[in-house]
Amino acid sequence: MRVLVVDDHPAFRKALTSALRMIDDIEVAGEAGGGVAACQEAAQLDPDVILMDLSMPDLSGIDAMKKIHETNPDLPVVILTAHADEGVERAAREAGASGFLAKGTGLQDLVVVLHEAADPPAPAQAAGA
Repeated sequence: MRVLVVDDHPAFRKALTSALRMIDDIEVAGEAGGGVAACQEAAQLDPDVILMDLSMPDLSGIDAMKKIHETNPDLPVVILTAHADEGVERAAREAGASGFLAKGTGLQDLVVVLHEAADPPAPAQAAGA
């Protein structure tokens, strides 16, 4: 699974990409330091999923996700934020987020959410269908 990591804090972004590189089935496709760069990198790198910070100075994670979804509506975006609350999560999901995580979430839980976003389970068949 190829992941594009987007966060405006370079130290956090580097730590996150280093951690993800330790996971066997994850390849870090690239990094971006803001929402505008995320839109450009998403188009160029063709990742399987984007892990994106919510609060960035140039373009918020939600606005960047909306822009990415204009040209690639099926590209899953997982929002990672320090501002995790129900209202923020609801807004992110309504805007098209495939997942939502608080910064500080453990690596294993993060990987599970990335996999769920990139490979969503097939809809259950109705009984007798």
